[in-house]
Amino acid sequence: MRLSGTSATRISRLRLGRGAAGLAVALAALTACGGGSGGSASSASSTAGSTTGAPSSAAAGASSAASTVGQDGTLTAKEADFSIDLGTTNLKAGPYLVTVDNTGNATHDLVVEQNGRKIAGTSSISPGDSASLSVTLKPGTSVFYCSIGNHRAMGMETTVTVQ
Repeated sequence: MRLSGTSATRISRLRLGRGAAGLAVALAALTACGGGSGGSASSASSTAGSTTGAPSSAAAGASSAASTVGQDGTLTAKEADFSIDLGTTNLKAGPYLVTVDNTGNATHDLVVEQNGRKIAGTSSISPGDSASLSVTLKPGTSVFYCSIGNHRAMGMETTVTVQ
């Protein structure tokens, strides 16, 4: 059966729309995975370490579409063996609630350092678990790293510019 030009155009647009929707779903799934290897994200959540300040809408992250920075001052850090993915290397100054997902096969933690001084950190996070910390970032450079064993030297360190 042969379709008229209008019908063929309508079917092509439907197919294009379905393809775009499928691509958007796949992209969202990849973004949520964070590219880590190992176990799944978390069950029990523990809170450890904090600094002055609490999350607020004043701290919004400057980043790409794949960023894990929320407009409400939340930030997700995904740790794997042996990497840390914040989704961005640029953040605005202000308070953040950082959720740390250990998607790797080893125990990790997360420490935040500014000007060579530790300002926040979590306790140890078992594989597949999560923890959170509150931190207030000031303009300059911050370093997020794992302080367990030689993990930092093995690449578990991310430098962030805070504006």
